[in-house]
Amino acid sequence: MDCRVELSAEERLYLTLKGLYEGFGYSPFRMRRFEEYSLYAENLNFLRSRDVITFGSREGRLLALKPDVTLSIVKNCAGEAGLKKAYYRESVYRPGADGQFREINQIGLECVGGADGYAELEVLTLAAESLKAVGGDCAMEVSHMGALRAAAAAFGRERLPEEVLGCIRALNLHDLPAVCRACGMEGAEKKLAPLFERGGSAQKIALLGESFGCGEVCRGLEAALRALKNAGVRAEVDFSLVNDTDYYNGVVFQGYVKSYPRAVLSGGRYDSLVKKFGSGGGGIGFALYPDELDLYLGKNKEFDADVLVIYKAGDPPEKVFDFVSELRGKGNGVYAAVQPPANMRFRRIVKI
Repeated sequence: MDCRVELSAEERLYLTLKGLYEGFGYSPFRMRRFEEYSLYAENLNFLRSRDVITFGSREGRLLALKPDVTLSIVKNCAGEAGLKKAYYRESVYRPGADGQFREINQIGLECVGGADGYAELEVLTLAAESLKAVGGDCAMEVSHMGALRAAAAAFGRERLPEEVLGCIRALNLHDLPAVCRACGMEGAEKKLAPLFERGGSAQKIALLGESFGCGEVCRGLEAALRALKNAGVRAEVDFSLVNDTDYYNGVVFQGYVKSYPRAVLSGGRYDSLVKKFGSGGGGIGFALYPDELDLYLGKNKEFDADVLVIYKAGDPPEKVFDFVSELRGKGNGVYAAVQPPANMRFRRIVKI
């Protein structure tokens, strides 16, 4: 009997990335589908959504279906010395665009502990290689959370007000002056707005340095752009890419593929989260979302099987099975049934 198994495009992608990550010393990380709810309740700002599916255990503990993988990996590294490199293929449970919870597949990696400049370069390169493995034209956007801290410090604040950050995320430069006034930062838009207007990456980095004097942040952005360019991926600076400042402290990035409107890869540096858990001095990682890539991963393939075999209800089962096995022996994918299935496509149909 021919026992060959045709792998899906997503499975082939995972095997490619598995080899890539293990080649750089990353080990597989596996976790349960749920965690103590307290892990997420204490770190809600780190999550993409504050909505979490919870349920009670027999022991009376409140558990949650995991909405995030990074938190679990960082928690697992707590108290351990040295750098930990882990990759994963996991599902998380989050609300979709329609507000309904969805099971979302992720392939990603985390570098936790003493993540230094080399670790950052390595992770950025692996993020670029992961995006390239999807196939087709791709690009990345890069920002740095230090830019927001420098901007806040320039106006005598520890952080920018959430209302101002909302305008930045939405690139809403029209309402920015009014929002700045309402937050007691009148005139701040004159320094902030140029960072989000049209211009190349070099120009935006130069403006950041001139306006807020954060040379280290500028050098970090330049290093990130070099790493991505050397990996063969187009990259641009976009300061509207904003994550929570309580957790993220360095470079943040998103990846895109041509003709798809949403990011299919996201990541960043989260030293503050690592230190909070006592898991070392720094961390950086990213996740790729195969569910966002149906068109690119070939899930919408032309045919569901090569041959549809239609047999009669009274046909001997052995006769039908031998006929199917003969077709399978010639390398065909076969679907056998009495009635043609709905919403499935076949290269050819054979009736016994």
